[in-house]
Amino acid sequence: MKINRRMVFALIPLSLLFASSLQAAPKSSWDGTWSGSWGGRDPTSITIAGKRVVSYEYQGVSTPVAKSKVTPKRVTYISNGTTVTLTKTSNTTAFATLHSSQGDATAELTKQ
Repeated sequence: MKINRRMVFALIPLSLLFASSLQAAPKSSWDGTWSGSWGGRDPTSITIAGKRVVSYEYQGVSTPVAKSKVTPKRVTYISNGTTVTLTKTSNTTAFATLHSSQGDATAELTKQ
């Protein structure tokens, strides 16, 4: 089979376009507000933007977060001696654990 040179030159830009679109495919992101209830009874929400935890809300009070670590599968932050870790279970759900001097708690969170 003889391949036409024009055909090869026409396919090169198409293949580059296809390859770059694969690389630009959106990855699953933590960005957004994740809501649930500690122990199934105490409502909470955690807001994440730009690969950092911006704030969390508990008992109706929003608190800014100064330092956090965000990876594709896990988010961790410490605030007022409390450590919170979120582990992604799907693109829109996460399991959260809380450890503090007052005890431990868990929550199922959903991305809003």
